[in-house]
Amino acid sequence: MPAAIHVRSSQPDISRRGFVKGLAAIAAVIAVSEGCNGLNPIVVDDDKKNILVLANRGDPPAHFSTLRTSSISLHHSAGAIFGPGNLVMRNRGNMYLVAPYLARRWVSSPDFTEWTFILRRDVFWHDGTQFGPDDVKFWLDLAAFGLKQGDQVRAPAYYTGELAIKQVEVIPPDQVKITLNGPNRFFPDVLADPRIKIDHPRHLMEKQIKDGEINVSPSDVGMIGLGPFKFDSYENGSVIRVRRFDQYFEQDSSGTALPYLDGIDYIITPDAQSMDIAFRTGRLDGTARGFGHYLTETRLKEYVKDLGDSVVFPLMEGGTFRLAFNVLKSGPWQDARVRRAIALWIDKKAAVPLVLDGFGWTSPDVSPNNPVKDKNFVIWPRLDSQDLTANRFEARRLLSEAGFSAGFSMGYLCRAENGLPGGQFLKDQLAGLGIELRLQIVDEAEWNRGRVSLDYDSQSGALSVLPIPEGTEGVYGRASKAPDAYAKHEDLEIDRFYRELKDASTYDRRLDVWTQLQKYLFVDQTYVIPIAEITYIQAFRDYVKGLVIPPEDGHTFTDYATVSLER
Repeated sequence: MPAAIHVRSSQPDISRRGFVKGLAAIAAVIAVSEGCNGLNPIVVDDDKKNILVLANRGDPPAHFSTLRTSSISLHHSAGAIFGPGNLVMRNRGNMYLVAPYLARRWVSSPDFTEWTFILRRDVFWHDGTQFGPDDVKFWLDLAAFGLKQGDQVRAPAYYTGELAIKQVEVIPPDQVKITLNGPNRFFPDVLADPRIKIDHPRHLMEKQIKDGEINVSPSDVGMIGLGPFKFDSYENGSVIRVRRFDQYFEQDSSGTALPYLDGIDYIITPDAQSMDIAFRTGRLDGTARGFGHYLTETRLKEYVKDLGDSVVFPLMEGGTFRLAFNVLKSGPWQDARVRRAIALWIDKKAAVPLVLDGFGWTSPDVSPNNPVKDKNFVIWPRLDSQDLTANRFEARRLLSEAGFSAGFSMGYLCRAENGLPGGQFLKDQLAGLGIELRLQIVDEAEWNRGRVSLDYDSQSGALSVLPIPEGTEGVYGRASKAPDAYAKHEDLEIDRFYRELKDASTYDRRLDVWTQLQKYLFVDQTYVIPIAEITYIQAFRDYVKGLVIPPEDGHTFTDYATVSLER
């Protein structure tokens, strides 16, 4: 469950360890009742008193298509427009459980290869068209298989490897049967990934595709979604506006229709310092989600100094800072000994202050308090726990054995928006091993294209990993099955591990296979080097009630359907 700290201005403990270890209160909903003590209240017109104003890290890429990118610059607002899930969603009370969303319930075949979802019959697209099983098949076919029409080809969604769908069938009047390539008892958990959103309305796109517009996207059809808020307007570099959808189907426990808000304005703020100024001068109700915009140790102190106890600071476990290799591209890094040497050489603890702004961890015992998560499945911090001096001695031996004692040059795909601290850290670290890391700094468009391509020697990959092992094939699997995988490889042994993982019928067997897989990925082959886990911190005015903050994965619960403003 999410942690939040309501910082008192008298004696705030905001040292890194004190802040993280002092978070004892865990709750699904942040509901703080104290007043704002007259500190910088937001002044709004009467017609905007129920409009939540949030920062957004950047302009949404990929024409607002969640089939094409997992960028939080899109997904922060996509939750409001397209909803927090698809047929299913993560449970707001415990994100590690699966809850119904557009489907009322579901059943599986005995071997877990077929899953039948029974849909709600009170769901409408934002243009008033009723949602049905044909919409699900249209969307899933595009996501899982892509499309070929004449000489035009539309690629599947970047996450298609996670789903492993063989066939989608409509069973009138309200059912959809999904057949998988193999058994997966955790398919609903995988499907509950909040990045997987139904954002391609069949009744608006099918004809365009038949007419040759094979790559039609949500922005081409007016951003018609199924979420609690309908799209109102978008000004590039300025603001995304969404407003309440009166036909939205969700209700609270008392039967009151959601959402509570009249709308949300997402202010585009690519620069974190500009966001801080806007928040601290009363122009924002909440800060952005996204690495580079979450608060640093230094910035948090300034918030507390200026705003005292009129602000709450929700906290969640973030993604992993890592280095991943493209072993399909020729170079010394194709040798597992070289990759292992790099893993042993890097000083992981040094990354916390230098890359993660003081909020992060390399060992689960100093991670945020999250009693719901099973830390037995957090494997990687235990794999390289030896003394750094001994590790570096072994690193030099391995590099010499591989024939690269004189070093070499390697490229690194570096995201200009927020990847420079990590890139510079890795460059400085590897210089000591005689490796020249060339930072290939790219804008958002090239980052989103390049990270799913085979054009770069190495990269960090997108940050978040799904919270269940069975849902991680999309980031650890083979490149041909999982284009958004961190490392680029075609290792069939990874397929075998995931088959065994999905077949595991006991807790102990599941943990055993996951442990073997992690060791294979991070040690035996070292396709990926996990370096440190990130701790994310946002800021919200204390009159923002009903926030549902996930304990991890900042793409979760971005719908804000349960939020209200009590100024």
